[in-house]
Amino acid sequence: MSAPPQPAPAWRSLLDRALASLARLMLRVFFRDVELVGLERVPRGRPLLVVANHVNSIADPLLLLAFLDVRPRILAKNTLFSHPFVGPLLWLVGALPVYRRQDARALVTRNFATFEACRKVLARGGCVVLFPEGTSHNEPRQRPLKTGAARLALEAERSSAGLGLLILPVGLTYEQKQRFRSRVLLQVGEPIDPAAEAAQYRTGSRSALRVLTARIAGALEGVTVNFESWDEARLVARAVALFEGDPSGQSVQLYRRARLWAAFARAYHAIQARDPERLAQLVLLLDEYDRRYSARAAQAQARSAAAASGPWLRLLAPLGLLLNYVPYRLVGAVSRRLSRTPDEPATYMLLGGLLFFPLWWLLQALLLGFALRPGLGLLALLLAPPLGVTSLKALEQREGFVHRLGAGPDGSQADLQDLEQRIRRELQDLTHAHADLLGSELSPDAGKMRPV
Repeated sequence: MSAPPQPAPAWRSLLDRALASLARLMLRVFFRDVELVGLERVPRGRPLLVVANHVNSIADPLLLLAFLDVRPRILAKNTLFSHPFVGPLLWLVGALPVYRRQDARALVTRNFATFEACRKVLARGGCVVLFPEGTSHNEPRQRPLKTGAARLALEAERSSAGLGLLILPVGLTYEQKQRFRSRVLLQVGEPIDPAAEAAQYRTGSRSALRVLTARIAGALEGVTVNFESWDEARLVARAVALFEGDPSGQSVQLYRRARLWAAFARAYHAIQARDPERLAQLVLLLDEYDRRYSARAAQAQARSAAAASGPWLRLLAPLGLLLNYVPYRLVGAVSRRLSRTPDEPATYMLLGGLLFFPLWWLLQALLLGFALRPGLGLLALLLAPPLGVTSLKALEQREGFVHRLGAGPDGSQADLQDLEQRIRRELQDLTHAHADLLGSELSPDAGKMRPV
């Protein structure tokens, strides 16, 4: 009998904790709000394979690293390890490379070593994270899953009798994934026990892999929002915002909103079959509202300088902007220049911020210290981070002011509120007529997030 696997080295555990803390700090700055739902479902004391949807590049694994509290080893495609920004981060977090045929056919055999490393992590009760869609994407619904997650789980169970592995589905829902200071929802589903499929797999059953992959796909669909098209996503999001009486979409919890998105998306297709003419009329009203709301918000942007804020906020925000302006602009420029797909901007903003802001704070402190007084440089170093947060709060107040002006009527858009009320009445009539499609989601308490 071989010796039992040894626990991870102490230095690795310390580094994992430090990186998780740093990731939480980065993400709390990047996102205005991170909603966490279902963390009580994360199993303790069991080998764990975490599977998640993959729509926002490096932001996805960072969220899992920061908030699941499981110290995972993350699987990432091998091409990322040579990326100048992403590669060093993957090395630090102890990520493991996956070789895809479309990237390097000759290197695919190296996946045997990667899977063996994963089995060792799981055998000592650790956690492995992978994204079974295979790659980050910008599609409005979940892609068909690869079989890698199911294969890893079943092989780990076959090689270690009585392992007791569980598969944990995690859904990531972004309000506006390309936008700085938007919101994100991390939702943990019920763990999947692959024991039945593992028993079949040991007998050589070919269906076990397919059945377990289908179970994983279904579990992920239960914690994500899926649309047939981006136009459908836009219409459903606008309908939900008006149904909730929150046209700007800023005040309702993202968890509540995501549940309504999913319910309204299901109802959309059913009502399309039952009552297509009435649905078509509603779509026309929503399109008209979108056009008018966008025009109104553009007008409000020009007048947003009058946004109300406290005197201290008005006083300190410009100083925070001054101390952080250079790295703020630099991060945005780097993100715009390097991003090629909609799932990349958040990655470059997160990693660029981690690099450029501390470097600028140090350089700024040195310049002020040498040019003026050392005490002034130290003061700038101490004040730059908190005043930067103050500036963000001021900008968010201004954004909220713009949304309120965009939603409210004035002389130039006096009929916007009337159109909103008309759409709300039509939505309420439709939801009552087809209540069987929405069920408990219509309850004001449905989808309220429990504290975690």
